[in-house]
Amino acid sequence: MKTNFLNIHDLVLVLTAVECCLLAALLNLLPAKHIQPRRILSGFFILIALVLTTTLIVWNGDLKGAAINQSPLMVSILAVCLLLQGPVLYFYLRSLSQQITLLRWRNLVHLVPALVAACLLVLFDIDSLEWWPSTLLVGAENTAVAFVWALVKISPLGYIVACVIAEYKLRENLKALYSDISMSELKLADAVLAGFCIHWLWSLLAYVLEGQVSAAVSDSLGIIDNYLTVILVNALFVFGLVNTRQLLSVNAMPIAKPVQPAKMDHKVAVIEKAMNEDKLYLESNINLERFAEQIGLKPRDISAILKMHYQSNFFEFINRYRVEEAKRLLLSPDFKNETVLEIIYKSGFNSPSAFHRFFKRMVGVTPTEFRQQGAASAE
Repeated sequence: MKTNFLNIHDLVLVLTAVECCLLAALLNLLPAKHIQPRRILSGFFILIALVLTTTLIVWNGDLKGAAINQSPLMVSILAVCLLLQGPVLYFYLRSLSQQITLLRWRNLVHLVPALVAACLLVLFDIDSLEWWPSTLLVGAENTAVAFVWALVKISPLGYIVACVIAEYKLRENLKALYSDISMSELKLADAVLAGFCIHWLWSLLAYVLEGQVSAAVSDSLGIIDNYLTVILVNALFVFGLVNTRQLLSVNAMPIAKPVQPAKMDHKVAVIEKAMNEDKLYLESNINLERFAEQIGLKPRDISAILKMHYQSNFFEFINRYRVEEAKRLLLSPDFKNETVLEIIYKSGFNSPSAFHRFFKRMVGVTPTEFRQQGAASAE
């Protein structure tokens, strides 16, 4: 970073760190059906605030001689917080679709890289000046610093993969529980996750190029990395708020157990009646839990039957019936004066974009083209 004390770039770091603390407090104050995702996201903002604060202290040239930089404290906090960002973001995405027991050993193992980094920095008494890549160290100290730097820059790559898998499982869980999914929320999740991938990859690039480019270029890479953090902080907060409608109300997916063959036919018949006679798919906000209550079956049994008998999930199953209903209405003379939008809602959909997307995928043409083709063949 630039060495002018509290220049514009440093001021941005300070303001963003303060913003992170305020956002963390706000997330804890706002009501939510499920608290854990909010708590984890709040913790993530605290980590970012600590990263920005320690970055300012460690990298600001005018603070080199400060007493706070004469011990391993600042660099240890910085390294630990950087190494915890990946695990915490991963746990946040997982918590949107399931309750996580954070103290289980398989979850605690994610703390190991941070603990190793902190132990090495304290053991070799690495202060802020020795942490700078431009500082020449020899022997074990040089090896320890190089190892911690590599750990900080490379470990996020593994969490990029882990976060992508967690988001994929979230989507599958939503499809198993809901008949309507907010694609805008999922697209925002994609954008936030992609942003962090770019941020971590950019940080890795800056690390790889260190020593191979001029000090000015290296400084610019670091400044851009900090501004990426600023952008992502705000994007992640927006995501954490807008997904309260659905993502934060996701219940854990019931574990589907095999249905006994003797009971399969009866339960399939119950589901068929609910769809063909009672037309429960016309309820726009129907979900697996409410569907199970209305037909008197357990959610996990319905999930098992949909998977085994229909080779489908709840989202696909319900919306196939809705599309068939829409096709019937589009071709019916009784509804020829109805607009496509009116038919969308009569079919059980509550999102025109979701209807058009699903209809085109199933039928191969748009609703308007389908109606025109039907009218032409009737002449």
